[in-house]
Amino acid sequence: MATATAVVMCTLMATGCGDEETGSGGGVPMTKSANSSGQAASTAQPVTITFEESMPGKLGSELQKLTNEFEKQNPNVHVQLIFNGSYSTLEQKLTAAIASNTEPTVAQVEETWETNYVQNGLIEPLDSVIPKSTQNDLIPIWRQDSSYNGKLMSVPFNKSAYVLYYNVDDLKKAGISSPPTTWNQLEQDAIKIQKKEGIPGLGLQGNYYTFEMLLKQAGGQILNASNTKAAFNSSAGLAALDFMKRLVDEHAAKVIGANEYLSDGFNTNEYAMDLDTVAAMSFINNPNIHWKVAPLPKGATYAVPTAGLNLVIFNAATPAQKAAAAKYLNFLISVPSTIEWAEQTGYLPVRQSVLTNPAWTSYIKTHPNQGVAPNELKYAYFSPRLASLYSAEQEMTTQIGNMLAGRQTPQVTLQNMANITNNALAQGNSGQ
Repeated sequence: MATATAVVMCTLMATGCGDEETGSGGGVPMTKSANSSGQAASTAQPVTITFEESMPGKLGSELQKLTNEFEKQNPNVHVQLIFNGSYSTLEQKLTAAIASNTEPTVAQVEETWETNYVQNGLIEPLDSVIPKSTQNDLIPIWRQDSSYNGKLMSVPFNKSAYVLYYNVDDLKKAGISSPPTTWNQLEQDAIKIQKKEGIPGLGLQGNYYTFEMLLKQAGGQILNASNTKAAFNSSAGLAALDFMKRLVDEHAAKVIGANEYLSDGFNTNEYAMDLDTVAAMSFINNPNIHWKVAPLPKGATYAVPTAGLNLVIFNAATPAQKAAAAKYLNFLISVPSTIEWAEQTGYLPVRQSVLTNPAWTSYIKTHPNQGVAPNELKYAYFSPRLASLYSAEQEMTTQIGNMLAGRQTPQVTLQNMANITNNALAQGNSGQ
């Protein structure tokens, strides 16, 4: 027992060391001794860590591939991947696990869940287990997103940003020589495509997230400085709703269903353009669709929403599991791993140094679509990390749907949305 305890303490104290260039990450090195072949053989006790994740299909296969490589480099650590079919299923699973004191070691989490976990002391601060050089190399918007009160509480993993997808053939047939760069061009191009080809020029999600993106592009803010009231009941908020409604009324945009993906309709040429995350690239697989991506069109200003999940370590894990999990997280966000993950999945690298790394710059020369979003990140933002706002978003989406269906005006919709948000924030602040 004394020997085992000493091993665990040694691994915890050694956290932060590692070989960044090989992808072994700045994690926790296992105790080693030389075997008869002269190679290092681990003498640490075997440890299993569980990872609740939600990466389907090709994404899951790549996650398994990276995990296999980590286990090969760290033979005493076994990572048990536990797949969940959707983010909502993952959230429900984690909520149940917390209630029953059966938390996993590692999990993918959205920001609003993470905020709740931080406030309730459920996850481990990562400042001491992620090397400072790695922390400083994280893409700034995501380092900020993963930090609370100056402490790094998670690491970014499957992160994305929005871009404009466009069907090259549709634009050419409509006499459009280049993708739109402004709201006005987007609207006019969508109208032109609809008139010349009989399909809507744009696929549109008629939800709160589209409104939030357009609000920011119109120069507006989501909440006030203290996060206690809606700040979007403004001229910028009205401009965002007016733009959405105008596109639909002009038959320039098709509103997709709540349970649909924009990539589905783009795949079948139901519309010529859409505004979607880079993660959609993995799901556009129709060989007859010739497509490219471009930066998001500009409103009054540039604003690019980011999406995706972070990785956390739950503090209910044992010291040995925490040490192994730290090493695993460092491996996943190492330069070689984040390059491979980005190349194989369409997600973005999470490290600044990758953007000038020869392996990445060489890759995007032959895959230019994946080189667009990283250049947008200087305009990136993330949504307020408040569960109370998150809970109001579905009601706000309903209001937007009523407006797009012609049942109420943008002015009424905006006021209703502000009331919904203010009520949700007041309840959240009162602990109800």
